[in-house]
Amino acid sequence: MSEAYVSVQAGDVSLEALHEPGKSGAGAVLCHPHPLYGGDMGNNVVSALQAALSGLGWGTLRFNFRGVGRSGGTYGEGVAEAADVAAAAAYLAGRGTQAVHLAGYSFGAWVVLKAIREGFRPESTTLVSPPLDLLDFSGLIPPPAPCLIVVGDRDDFCAADSLKKWLASRPDSAEAPVVEILARCDHFYRGKENLLREKVSGFVRTHLPG
Repeated sequence: MSEAYVSVQAGDVSLEALHEPGKSGAGAVLCHPHPLYGGDMGNNVVSALQAALSGLGWGTLRFNFRGVGRSGGTYGEGVAEAADVAAAAAYLAGRGTQAVHLAGYSFGAWVVLKAIREGFRPESTTLVSPPLDLLDFSGLIPPPAPCLIVVGDRDDFCAADSLKKWLASRPDSAEAPVVEILARCDHFYRGKENLLREKVSGFVRTHLPG
């Protein structure tokens, strides 16, 4: 199968999306980087995530947040975008996906955590370069479900000390996230896309059997 353009309804806003059904009951919503800095669903990291998960037989849904590309609406400062994530997850669930997972890169990771705070419970979460040194993560913590965090050791928006401090904020009862730090990698992953794919695929095979 391959991706096909679809429309996802988020309240009164229509979101442009690419959907691949997959071959299993698992599916992932993929969230792109900051809309105000050129982020969209065609981003290289989002594309790498899609390739990794579809290669494992998962369904995928990547979409443009409101105000991006052909999606309606306007930028919602992360609040409205959390509703976009919930709508995308509902789209997958409505088409037979039995286990909905969330994955986000940079701003997308921040919004994924906002959606979780609002009550959505994904089967797993993948956070690529959560921008701890750029955006406000107050009240946002790693979810209790299996979680992969990938960062580069040269990431100006997610310093190692910031990540360590943030991870220490999670409840002791929560499952510890798997953290992968990529050497000689900055926030943008140029030339590191294949390595990112390997880390994501390895996490799924190891921590999400079946």
